[in-house]
Formats: sequence, C-alpha cells, structure tokens
Amino acid sequence: GAWALRVAKAGQDAYRASDARRAPRLLGAAWALAPDDGPLTAKYYTALMLYDSPDRAARVLDDAMARGVWRDPLQRPGEFDAELPSLGGWPEAPPPVRACIADLERAYAKDGAAFRAEALALLEARGYEQHEGLQDPAKPKWSYADVDDSTLEVSRPTIDRAVAALKRACGLQAAGISRLEPGSAIRPHTGPTNRRWTLHLGLVVDAADVERLTLTVAGTARAGAWVQGKVVLFDDSYEHDVVHAGARDRVVLDLSIDHPALRARSGKPQSEL
Repeated sequence: GAWALRVAKAGQDAYRASDARRAPRLLGAAWALAPDDGPLTAKYYTALMLYDSPDRAARVLDDAMARGVWRDPLQRPGEFDAELPSLGGWPEAPPPVRACIADLERAYAKDGAAFRAEALALLEARGYEQHEGLQDPAKPKWSYADVDDSTLEVSRPTIDRAVAALKRACGLQAAGISRLEPGSAIRPHTGPTNRRWTLHLGLVVDAADVERLTLTVAGTARAGAWVQGKVVLFDDSYEHDVVHAGARDRVVLDLSIDHPALRARSGKPQSEL
C-alpha cells in the first residue's frame, strides 16, 4: 500500500545517494512486500551487490528467477518483456540496425567537428553528474546531458539531425551525451527495460585511450569498444560496467533504440505505442 511505496521511494533515494547502510535495508523492506515488482527487485539486487551482500543478493536472484521476473541471471531489467527474444549482451545487428549504424558513422565522418563542439556545449550548459548509485564515489566523474526538449536552448543542429534520422529509421527512446573522466568507473548494473538496445557513437575518444577503455556486458569484456567516429551496439538490459583507465575524457552520443523485434511485432516505434 501507501506505506510500501513510501519505503520504496526512501530506499531508491538512498540508493541514488550511495547510502550503503540505508539503501539495502529500505529496499529490502519494500521488496519483502512486493517480490514480484521487477523495478524494485532490480534495484534491491544491485544495491546488495554494490554494498557487499552477495549471499543475500544470490537468494533474491534465485527467488526472482523462480517467480519468472527474469529468465537469465545476467539480464535483469526493471521491466522485462518476455515476448522479446534475448540475443545476448552483444547482439548482432540485423540489417535495419546495421543501416542506422552506418548512417551515424557517415554523419560523423562528414561533420565530426560539429558533433564534438555541440556535445561539449551541451555538457557545459546542461551537464549533470549521474547520481544513480552506479558511479564509484571514490573515482572521477561520470556526467550526462540529455538531448531532448529540456535542453533545446543549446544549439545542436548536427546532433538533432542525426537523432531525427535515427528515430525515423530505428525508433528512438532516449538520447544524451555521456562523458567519463579518466579513472572513472561505472559499477555493474542493468538498464531499465529489455525493449531497447543501446548505440554509442564515439565523439571524443583519444586514440591512445582506446585499449584502456573497457566495457563489460553479460560477463564479456571488450577493451577498445569505443572508437572515435564509430558505433558500438550492446543490450543494456544485461549486466554491464565500465572502466576508464585512460588519460583523457571519453564522450559518446548515447542512443536508446527500439529492440528490433519490438518494432517488428507492433509495426510502430515504441514512442508511438
């Protein structure tokens, strides 16, 4: 009831604040009342793993699997659409997605300087530090700027053209600019839904840092996943984490597109459903 919702909200606030003492306790109290709640279960499991309670986390995961909340222990989104195929953390792009990737890379090859300038201007004007309990607080920052109606006062015609083209061709659920400072680390977590795939277009990736940037998805690590002017595809509903052991900022255009089977099933992009 209302009490459980208040406890869950307090737990999520503590989680975002990286409160190691209160987050697991409050989320656990709420979860005990609603163990079939996918988003709550995902937050509680992640909090337990972040704050050194792996045995309890394993029991929560076993319970969630038995209840059918998830079907893969590494794929734990808050919203799980069981009708969509799970193709692994590093899925092979079908032809429509390959075409979208090629379009993005061509756009960057043509207007890379404009992409970079607009992205950095957005971060300067509207960037905020991520506070989701995922960034290691002892490490340098992970900052983000949304590419949506809330940041229209920042001129970004090149980025907007690329985003609009992607939305028409592959469906777009969210877009933003993500910057990692050298030495930063994003701790293991899962995205909110399996109805999307993630594309990252490398905007600022120093060549000397490429092999020092590691993205791990579903237990498979890839050093060199990000290259300036190139797109990396992954399914962020699977557990993933990032380590930046390089020397310069890494900046990407972060794009959440529709899971291809979602659009094939409905005939419409997720944004129109």
